[in-house]
Amino acid sequence: MHSAQSESKNRHEDENEAFLQLGFVLACEYDSFYIIRTEDYSYIQYCPDRWRKMLLKRGEGADFMIAIQKQCETSVAPEDKAEFLELFSKEHLTESIERNETFTAHVKFCIEGSAMYYDIKVLPFAAPERIVVCVRNADMQVRREIRINAERKAYQSIVDALSYRYEVIYYVNLLTGEYSEYNASENYATLKVGKTGKDFFRDTQRNLKRDIYPDDYQMMRDAMEPDHLLGTIRENGSASINYRLMFGDTPKHVTLYATHPTDDPLHLIIAVADVDADVKREMSYREALGSAMMLATQDSLTGLKNKHAYAQKESELDQRIASHEPAAFAVVVCDVNGLKKVNDTQGHVAGDAYIRRAGQLICATFSHSPVYRIGGDEFVVMLEGRDYENRIPLMQKLGRQVEENGRQQQVTVACGISVFDPAEDNCVQDVFERADCAMYKQKKCSRYRNLSADRQQNAVAEAKTLQ
Repeated sequence: MHSAQSESKNRHEDENEAFLQLGFVLACEYDSFYIIRTEDYSYIQYCPDRWRKMLLKRGEGADFMIAIQKQCETSVAPEDKAEFLELFSKEHLTESIERNETFTAHVKFCIEGSAMYYDIKVLPFAAPERIVVCVRNADMQVRREIRINAERKAYQSIVDALSYRYEVIYYVNLLTGEYSEYNASENYATLKVGKTGKDFFRDTQRNLKRDIYPDDYQMMRDAMEPDHLLGTIRENGSASINYRLMFGDTPKHVTLYATHPTDDPLHLIIAVADVDADVKREMSYREALGSAMMLATQDSLTGLKNKHAYAQKESELDQRIASHEPAAFAVVVCDVNGLKKVNDTQGHVAGDAYIRRAGQLICATFSHSPVYRIGGDEFVVMLEGRDYENRIPLMQKLGRQVEENGRQQQVTVACGISVFDPAEDNCVQDVFERADCAMYKQKKCSRYRNLSADRQQNAVAEAKTLQ
């Protein structure tokens, strides 16, 4: 009987020792913990002595709630104060005890000017009307999680940017200037830009002269100044720059896109896309469009502007006249003399050459004004600017050249000029008709001068009969 009791006692002692060891091992996970009586919120603080492998009583207090409020006022980071006081209020603790719940709070403390993260766990105690508050320094763990989350966010931003098929991505810390480079293209890697760096904007300015097409260097140097780039992003939400990079001896068109990651103004994502093929395709399209537009407004025989181009110019001037804008211009109408005779005697090939020479004669005189071929043998010159100011000496010059050409049996033209008068003219057609009338008068005079003496007398007699 005595032996059985002794054996039972030894077993209970072993179990108690085991539970104490187990409690110590579990307690070592925390820096300290508090056992709180919920009747009056008095408490005892314990901490594990890892050297002696035992729990030590570190202190006690009359009111845990007062102690926790003082701790909040002196040590808890401002952004965590409200949540901390709510979690450790009597109402919340009472609710947790009644529900037999456990909860954990992650709190940032400011200790001697340095931020430290702690985990505080609240759980019911085995004894009734007791709770346990366990405190653990979680600074390294929380900072690691913050770093991982930041990196995850950065990588997600990079993935989002890469989804637009950028050749290279830079992730820049605006506080430190540090950056990382992520290549999506082997072509860009040939530029040998570093994978990481300490000062993005300094390195960029250094690399610009080496990598940028010379004609674009000054523009890019200014655009990539920190104040200029960040100012553009602040104003527009992003910045986009088109320029050319040198790949060996070959310039390529690229577009740089810069913006902040979502909700992160302290970092910058800068991405560069190869748009060379798109730009060249656009240039080719514009060149083709320009050629088509030129053909649509160009006379195929003479290379001068055609009737369609004249109609466009007429419409433009009519709009200015209708809106009472200043419009100083004159219209010169020219008609080729003797074209029918050339066609009848020498053929239409010779007639076409005759028309081209007439166009050259007019262009040589009015070198600063557009010349239009609006009919088979009819040309119009729209005088503005310098030619308008010098219209009288230019018409005299043309007259002298026509006389010389007539003596040498070369191409001649009859011309008439009229100046826009805002008091009389409502449109360009009014000016054109006066110039056309003046041209026909000159043409008639030229024909009369070219008649023989007998035919001149007959022409006079015929004119009198018609009168």
